[in-house]
Amino acid sequence: MAARDIGDGAIAGIITGIIIGVIMILLALIGLASLVSYVDINAVFGGILPAAGGMAASITAMITFLLFTAIVGLILGAIFGAIYENIPTTSAITKGIIFFLVLWVIFGLLLPIVVGIGTAVTAGQTAAGIISSLIAAVIWGALLGLMFIWVSRRTTAPGRAPVVRP
Repeated sequence: MAARDIGDGAIAGIITGIIIGVIMILLALIGLASLVSYVDINAVFGGILPAAGGMAASITAMITFLLFTAIVGLILGAIFGAIYENIPTTSAITKGIIFFLVLWVIFGLLLPIVVGIGTAVTAGQTAAGIISSLIAAVIWGALLGLMFIWVSRRTTAPGRAPVVRP
């Protein structure tokens, strides 16, 4: 674990969080918030992100949402950077996908099943949430890996050979 990887991961996480937040806000603003039920980024984290459907209400709410997704991205990106070398693949994009699949297993798979037991949530709703959060985890993970590569190449010190990350 290198401090450089943690920093690069944190920066990549912020960028990724903002991109995901902008996508969710745009979907809400153009009236496609119903697509969030198919690709639910929020479900990756077991519902701890604020809902994007009400984001069209005010600029303040949109900025707050973007700040929140940036902070979540910062934390997840720093964790990703810290364990980057230990993820057992060669590509940064697949490392990001694997990282988010682990998060999905914890928050998008186990949490809905445990919370859904004994409640009024139907099996169909639970299954839809699990599948949509899987799709969202793959999207966010691939984007994080891609941003990690981009940031790593941009933060190389002048006069040094850039670090080539597969």
